[in-house]
Amino acid sequence: MEDTTLEAKRPERKIQELSDQLISQIAAGEVVERPASVVKELVENAIDAGADSVEVRIEGGGIKRIVVSDNGCGIPKDQLALAVKRHATSKVSNLDELESVSSLGFRGEALASIASVSDMKVISRVAGEDAFSIADGEISAASGNKGTRIEVADLFYKTPARRKFLKSEGTEAAHCQTVIERIALAYPEVAFLFVANGKPIINLPASSIEERLTRLMPRDFRDAHRALDAKAPALRLYGWVCLPTAARSRADCQYFYVNGRFVRDKVLSHGVRMAYQDVLHGSSQPSYCLFLQMDPHKVDVNVHPTKSEVRMRDSQAVHQFIFHAVEEALARTTIVDPSSGEIMDTALPSSPRDVSAQAPAEAPAAAPSVNPSQFKYAQPKPSRANTEAYLDFSSPRPKSFQNSFPTTIAAMKVDQASLSTTNITSKPAVEVPKGLQPLGRAVGQVCGTFIIAENSAGMVLVDMHAAHERILYERLKKSFDERKMPMQDMLIPLVFTVTTEQMATFEDAREELEQLGLELSAVGPNQLSLRSVPQLMINQISQAGPTIVREVLDDFREYGKSTAMMEKRNEVLSRMACHAAVRVNRILTIEEMDAILRQMEQTDRADECNHGRPTWVQLTAKELDSFFMRGK
Repeated sequence: MEDTTLEAKRPERKIQELSDQLISQIAAGEVVERPASVVKELVENAIDAGADSVEVRIEGGGIKRIVVSDNGCGIPKDQLALAVKRHATSKVSNLDELESVSSLGFRGEALASIASVSDMKVISRVAGEDAFSIADGEISAASGNKGTRIEVADLFYKTPARRKFLKSEGTEAAHCQTVIERIALAYPEVAFLFVANGKPIINLPASSIEERLTRLMPRDFRDAHRALDAKAPALRLYGWVCLPTAARSRADCQYFYVNGRFVRDKVLSHGVRMAYQDVLHGSSQPSYCLFLQMDPHKVDVNVHPTKSEVRMRDSQAVHQFIFHAVEEALARTTIVDPSSGEIMDTALPSSPRDVSAQAPAEAPAAAPSVNPSQFKYAQPKPSRANTEAYLDFSSPRPKSFQNSFPTTIAAMKVDQASLSTTNITSKPAVEVPKGLQPLGRAVGQVCGTFIIAENSAGMVLVDMHAAHERILYERLKKSFDERKMPMQDMLIPLVFTVTTEQMATFEDAREELEQLGLELSAVGPNQLSLRSVPQLMINQISQAGPTIVREVLDDFREYGKSTAMMEKRNEVLSRMACHAAVRVNRILTIEEMDAILRQMEQTDRADECNHGRPTWVQLTAKELDSFFMRGK
């Protein structure tokens, strides 16, 4: 019987040095995954060469043919042979340049890897000289414009096994288009032309970043986004984030760039996702196009063959900076221009805002500072209506209310009889001029649910329960953040097991865990004991304490911070706000409706309720006319 064991199949072979061709083909397996990988490498080389116009033509999804032409500086004749060799580059020459690389390419592997799995021809001309080409190692005279033209034919014909893993021509062409769009967003000063099978797909002239964004981002993003521009020492984040109402079901519209390079990084994306946690509905995915500028010495781009991942020296600081910058941008309530009725705050500020106060190397700091005149009037202190007396923690308490902090939902419930007779029309602490009332004046109520208001643009419809719920929720969070969290000892400490990594994280993050209100101690090599927890969360901890603690430890290990406790706390506060908000079918007076509108204008994130749904919509006079076919 034939021996089929591994030992019988493994031949005895001597260790030997691999050939240059095989080395290049192995390297190509890392760099060249599909036609889109070739397009990416060649377009990035064109931009590094200083081109302001790049043309990409493909046939058969890029499998049959790829041609990338640019008007960059070109390659001199005496350097053409070096250009197609492995580990030959003009972009770095020593370790210091590698550690501070700012070019898109630097490995010197792209052309050699592409040539090892295809038929490749390079034609290049330097200004003031003749054009030359190189193919199969032979240099010859050629004709061509200033710049470089690279032709790649029959991709993977030298490695047929790799070709089997490619998708249909249409799918591969779509991947090529996506790569070009990603690069084009970061380089609006460069014109791009993409042609597939003779049909122009992308034709982007050089433009401003705003125009490029308008051309490439989905319509729902263009119609509902916020601009942000924040800075801290050695950091700047600018770009656009979508409003929660324009979120998508898939994460297919998320663009993050570090020093002009598109990257996929879980720390960066988690920072953005955290900023949306209070306003995003369900499993919806935010859309954004963000650019992070930082000291090249503090980010390592040499961690992945395709350069799509980065490693930052102080990832926690960057994570916190991104979180606060995006959160602040989302917190601003949309403003309607009283004169034109158009939504304001959709263009980049003229200068970046300084958010250096929140360098996360220290304790968590406040959100980025903003010049209120750029977006809305200054935030007044919230009014203290009787309806929210239960929620105003700064007001005096009766003797029976010994804690300065409510600890259960029951303690926060508004008595329904009191709610029905409460006057919620107390004037705001700061009177707002009528000209600065974006939501206008209330004129009535419909279906027991919606406030009808009139502003200079037309008609505003407000979901009164959702709007009031957001107002109370934001006030609750602010009140809790300003006070020390009361603790409660567990009657019987919870003892549970954790992994070795989680135990190591616990040892490193003891102080941070105590700040979150978790008093933990090690009672075994892989066992922890939970002895004290925040009083507000005693019920949640009793039901799922070990799971929550493990989640917190995992977050600390991966991101250097955890929002799990804050999320659980906010769940409780959200329910409190929901119970206390005005109910559907309650008839309000005009004064009460106006009070809700003014409070909305003074509340962060008032555009969405606690569940991510919109709280108000604008119907313009033109839209109202169209309902009745006026002017036709």
